[in-house]
Amino acid sequence: MAKIRTVLGDIAPEEAGPTLTHEHLRYAYTGWQSDHNCVWDMRESAAQIAQVVRDGVERYGFKTIVDMTPPEIGRHPELMAEVSRQSGAHIIAIAGFFPEVEGMGIPYHWRRQSVEYIADAMVRDLTEGMVYEGRLTPYKAGMLKAATGGSSVKVARMGVNGRHIGPYEDRVIRGIARAQRRTGCSINTHTQPMEYKAYNPGLELLDLLEEEGADPTRVIIGHAFVHPDIDQLKAICERGACLQIDHIGIPWQNDSAEALDELIANAVCALADAGYLDRLVFSYDRFFTYVRGPAGLPDLENESVPIGYMVEQFVPRLERKGFGRDEMHKVMVENPARLLAF
Repeated sequence: MAKIRTVLGDIAPEEAGPTLTHEHLRYAYTGWQSDHNCVWDMRESAAQIAQVVRDGVERYGFKTIVDMTPPEIGRHPELMAEVSRQSGAHIIAIAGFFPEVEGMGIPYHWRRQSVEYIADAMVRDLTEGMVYEGRLTPYKAGMLKAATGGSSVKVARMGVNGRHIGPYEDRVIRGIARAQRRTGCSINTHTQPMEYKAYNPGLELLDLLEEEGADPTRVIIGHAFVHPDIDQLKAICERGACLQIDHIGIPWQNDSAEALDELIANAVCALADAGYLDRLVFSYDRFFTYVRGPAGLPDLENESVPIGYMVEQFVPRLERKGFGRDEMHKVMVENPARLLAF
């Protein structure tokens, strides 16, 4: 029987409802644990996050959130579970890592491990429970994460095997592909938007995953709409993979949210007209808690988008272009339920 694995247990796919497929309940940079400005209280943070998430559930109809935060960037199993209990939302955790560049992801311990060791660890996250600070928790992950390119790399670097993917990324991604092959779980991904100006990082990532036997129809390529190129987007869909429309209302690498929303909306409609409606999912990439230092840093735009922005601002924009309720139901409910079930 197909199931979706949340931190509070398995649910049937039809219980998931409208789903945000790429969010961050808590986001931090590696090393934050020793920063005085990053001291936080789990229960206080859980209550604050749950209030926002509950508003999303009760006022705007969101029922499920995928927390795409990997361990080195602040994944906290108990926080996710407590937010789920208090808000009524289904929360899905991920097993995986952030990219190796900029010192952001793949900590040294994991850089020393083999592909099969990494695959085993990912499977155990999904089937036994996630580990937090050396302690096994009862909370299981429900999705895998593969990542390349960092968050601010402006020039595509050449990595290994003829790809713009570093050696540690290559090893981890192979492990994630093997974990998917063993469990049937879907893979959600991070790619660097600026790299799409030089080549198609989504296709490179799919090439590597498929080398290890991953199913491309169970892969979501993230961040490809920040600088949307319709030919690149179609090429990813033609491989069988899905596209995540994220940064709705968040002007990452763009002049304004308004400008990016218009670019995204036009691309969404073009893909729907081309027959790829079943390959699309929507999300914000919102930071619900920010533990990276003092308030006022320049990239807090990921926190500032209102939880109802998609319903109040972006959906009407799509409707004016002929993208109606049936299409929204497909993208927000049916597609995520299919991808999250395993």
